Amino acid sequence: MAVGRRMRSKFAIGCFALVVASLVFPSVPAATTAPLPQTKIEQAVIDSLPAWHGKKAQVIGYLDLTQPFATVTPWSMVIAQAAGPVPAPEWTDHGPIKICFVGGLHSEYPQCTSSYWQRGEGMAWFARPYSVVAAQVVFAGRLRTRPLLLVQTCSIPGINGNCSTRTSLYAYVSNVDGFRRVFVHDSDGSNNNQAARFVESGPLQRDVIVDYPTDHAPYTYWIEVYAPSKSGQYTRIVRYRGHTGHGDGNPLPVADSEMPGIMERLGRWKPGNALPVPAQMPEQCGRLVMRNGEEWCQNLCVRLPGTDCGHFARTKRSELRHR
Repeated sequence: MAVGRRMRSKFAIGCFALVVASLVFPSVPAATTAPLPQTKIEQAVIDSLPAWHGKKAQVIGYLDLTQPFATVTPWSMVIAQAAGPVPAPEWTDHGPIKICFVGGLHSEYPQCTSSYWQRGEGMAWFARPYSVVAAQVVFAGRLRTRPLLLVQTCSIPGINGNCSTRTSLYAYVSNVDGFRRVFVHDSDGSNNNQAARFVESGPLQRDVIVDYPTDHAPYTYWIEVYAPSKSGQYTRIVRYRGHTGHGDGNPLPVADSEMPGIMERLGRWKPGNALPVPAQMPEQCGRLVMRNGEEWCQNLCVRLPGTDCGHFARTKRSELRHR
């Protein structure tokens, strides 16, 4: 059970914030363009989506994009929750969600997304966004410059809570007065520490670190790093099989436990240097150490027999006895 909790907590990495009915963003310099009235934008989105048995969609999130991106004309992002249909009789709460961009010269026509990728007939619901994990402005440049819009959604969860996730980054292109998606990553699940992290500070600022579990032994994680090209589109610059094991007891998220290896491959770190410090350290994490290519908190681990953590703890006790 402890490992299960640890597996789920790694997925909820610190760069993502849960969005329910409102979105909170840091202050940025004001734009000269005045935003359109929020009620007018929300109503345009509701009117553009089909009703279900007389019920209309409802808005659960709204974000003005005019100010953060200094857009030429007013722009907004609206998250709408459809009234239906539901995927199965036991799911009675709501239908899928829509991520809608509203703005430009045709602001009365919302541009809404509804699906991830093509799936079989019985799996179609696991390809649609059902809940929002994060929707926030992030910055690819120092001093809060080069803003991007990060959106992460989950499909309807399975019995075990597992859901398909999509992580997207959008950039504003002023010469066309519109938003362009520059990065997208789809994951087939969420229960095994799969994650896509946008790095907002430090030597890897603006990059995206993706990790997902391998399908065969040794059961570790594939690690990928994406960076913007000259066109602004993100491309993969690093891919390797990591050292972090499935459920090995390490309390650090996979991106943090693999950070020395990531940075070494990018020429930003070498053995003997101080270890990279996670942006969000686990509570009571003491000295950071390396073991078998993986970064650990020396004093923290899930001490279960047969895990790497248990072996790690025994090794440290042995070292102390022989000093």
